Amino acid sequence: MIDLTKTVTVFIGRRGEHYYRNIEFDVSSLLEDKYPSASLNAVYLRPDGIAYPVVTNYADGVLIWSPSATDTSVVGVGRLEIRVTYGEVVGKSVQILTIVEDALVDGIVEPPEPPAQEWLNQVLSALAELDIHETNNLLNLTYNLLNNNYDLLNTTHNLVEETRDHLYTRIGVLLNHMHPIETATAPDMISRRASITFTGIANGNNVVIGTVTYTFVTALGSPTANNVQILIQDTLRNTVKKFAEAIRGIQDDANIAYGTGTDPNPTCTAYWTSQRFSIGEVSVAAGESLFVLERAENETAPIPFTSTATATINPFTRISYLRYIMSGNVSGPTGVNSVRGHFHTVLPINSVVIGGQGGLLYPATYDCHLLTLCRQSDTSEKELDLYISNDEETFTRIARSTPVGADSTNAAQHIHIQMRQGRVPAGYGLYICMGSDGTSTNAYCDLKFTYHLYPATLATNQIL
Repeated sequence: MIDLTKTVTVFIGRRGEHYYRNIEFDVSSLLEDKYPSASLNAVYLRPDGIAYPVVTNYADGVLIWSPSATDTSVVGVGRLEIRVTYGEVVGKSVQILTIVEDALVDGIVEPPEPPAQEWLNQVLSALAELDIHETNNLLNLTYNLLNNNYDLLNTTHNLVEETRDHLYTRIGVLLNHMHPIETATAPDMISRRASITFTGIANGNNVVIGTVTYTFVTALGSPTANNVQILIQDTLRNTVKKFAEAIRGIQDDANIAYGTGTDPNPTCTAYWTSQRFSIGEVSVAAGESLFVLERAENETAPIPFTSTATATINPFTRISYLRYIMSGNVSGPTGVNSVRGHFHTVLPINSVVIGGQGGLLYPATYDCHLLTLCRQSDTSEKELDLYISNDEETFTRIARSTPVGADSTNAAQHIHIQMRQGRVPAGYGLYICMGSDGTSTNAYCDLKFTYHLYPATLATNQIL
C-alpha cells in the first residue's frame, strides 16, 4: 500500500508486461472527510514524455492501478499523479516516480538447441563405443557431475536473485539521493516575501494578511468566514509559532479555530525564526519573527498586511538577494578582527518543501549546492560558515570558512561558489555566519543560495 502523504518511487513492471501487477494507493489523505463522493483519476507521464490518464479501480479508500503493456512499453523513469475532483474543486497528490525495467524481446519463434543437451549427446555417442563396464562407470560419473552442476545452478540462481534485489535497492537509492526532484534559489523573484516581528501580543490584537484576519484570544470561539482565532500561549515565542502554524493551516483544535476560507491562508505561508534575516537590503533584527512567503508566482496585486499587536512589519516585496551585515567586525590596538557575526536565517525550519510554497508543504531533504555573491560593500576578505538547526537552540556547522572573496569593483559581479557540504535533513533550517579581515561593522555581502530538493528515503518494499 503506497502512502500519498510521502514522495515515493514505485517499480511498475518490466517492458511489455500487461496487467501483471496491482499497485495500491491509499487515497484517504486526498479524500479526507470533505470529499467522500469525489471522483478519482490518475495521470501517467511515461518515460518518453507522453502523458495520459490510466485505468484505475477504487474501493474503500484504495485506488488500484494495473499497468498495461502501453504503460510499460518504454523503459525508464516516469511519473504518476492522482487527482480528486469534487464539483469545481480539484486536488492533486504528490508526484510518484515510476520505474519500468528492460526485458527480453518478444517474438522468438524457434528456441536454439540447449548447449547442455548438445554436450550430453556428444558424451553419449562417445560412450557407445566404449566397454559396457567403462560406459557404466562414465555414466555414473556423468550423472554425478550433472547433479553437482544442478546444485551449482541453484546456488547461482539464488545469487542472481540476491543481486537483483540489491540492484533494485541501489536504483532506489540513486533515484532518491543522486537526482534531485527540484532545484530552487533563495531568495528568488518568483514570489514576494514579507516579515513581521512581535514584541508584544495582547488579547484582541489581530493581524490581517490578504483576505484573512487573525485574532489573538484567551479563549477560542467560532470565527466567521475569513477569520481565524489563535489562543495566546504561555510565551510570546510559542504564540508566534502558533500564528505561523495557523497561516499554514495546521490542524490544532485546542489552539487554533478556523473560519471558512482560511485553512490555509490562500495568499501566503509563514515560518517562525528567532534569528535575524533580511528582506532585500532591509535587515530584520533577531526576535520573534515570521518569515512570510507569497504562494502564487509572478503576482503583482498588493497584499494587505497590517497588525494591531506591538510589531514591526516589512510589507510584501520582490527581492533578488539577502544581505548579510558584517556586525561581528571589531578593531583594536592589536588588530582584533575576523570575528564571526550573528546567525542569519537563509531558509527557516520546515520551509524547504517539494513543489514550492504553492504545493502541499511537505518538508524535503535538501542541500546548499551553490552560493552566489551578488555584490559586496568593501574589499575586505570574507569567509562564510553554514549551520543547520531544527529548533534554533542547537546549531550544527556543516561548512566552515568558505572563502567568499574581496572584489567590490563590480556591483553585479555574481561570483559562483560551489558548496559541497552534507545533506540537510527535512525540517531543518539553514543559517549563515560571516566574518572578514575588515573592521567596519556596516560592511555587507549580498548573497543568493541555490539548493537541491530530494524525495523521501524509499523502503525496500516500495522499490521492488
